[in-house]
Amino acid sequence: MARPKPRRPRAPRPGEPRKMRRWTDEDLARITYRDPAFLARFLSAKGKIRSRRQTGLPRVWQARMAREVKHARELALLPFVVDAPEKPRRGRREERD
Repeated sequence: MARPKPRRPRAPRPGEPRKMRRWTDEDLARITYRDPAFLARFLSAKGKIRSRRQTGLPRVWQARMAREVKHARELALLPFVVDAPEKPRRGRREERD
């Protein structure tokens, strides 16, 4: 007999707090333009800053993180845009010569 798929956690109801990653004071101290490897965790594959909903940062830290990412970009420590490879689209015919 096949095993049932594990259930996805349910989405929080409106007004119910979301379960977020617990950030520590050490993490707050690491949010600086001088640590681009750490800041890269908050960027998407295309180099866009992820939202608070995705990062789980409090509002004040999210604003600080965005400011530090922008500062690192100005100093050329982080790229403004990343050329992500295009995924082939499903159901589309390849162009013929």
